[in-house]
Amino acid sequence: MNSNQNISSGPIFCHRCGTLIINTGKDVLECSACNAIKDAAEYENVTVVTRSDPKSFPSKLRLRRSRIQQSDRYREEKATIKEKCPKCGNEEMNYHTMQLRSADEGQTIFYHCVKCGYKFSINS
Repeated sequence: MNSNQNISSGPIFCHRCGTLIINTGKDVLECSACNAIKDAAEYENVTVVTRSDPKSFPSKLRLRRSRIQQSDRYREEKATIKEKCPKCGNEEMNYHTMQLRSADEGQTIFYHCVKCGYKFSINS
C-alpha cells in the first residue's frame, strides 16, 4: 500500500445530504439525490475498506444450511409418544419440536411413525 494513500473506513457519502455516492468513473462525483458535485481528484488516493458480519446479509443458502443443521440436531433429540398414526393406526410415534415461526408463536411438532414411516407436523 502506498504511504500517500488515505484509508477510509467506509463508503463515501454526499457532503450536502448524506446519500451514498457511487463513483461512475467520471472526473466528478455527483450525488444522485441532491445533484451536489465534488471533484473526484479529492478521493484519488483514498482506499475504501469495508467489512460486514456474514450474518448481516443472510442468503437463502446460508439459511437452508442453518435449518438443515438444526434439523440434524433435533433428529438426535427425538422422543417417543403414545400417539395414533393416522395412516396405519400404530399406537407409537416419534416426535421432535422446532421453533420455525416467530418467538411469540407456538412451536412446530414433527411426528414420525416408527412402524410405517408416515410423517406429519402440526403447529402448536
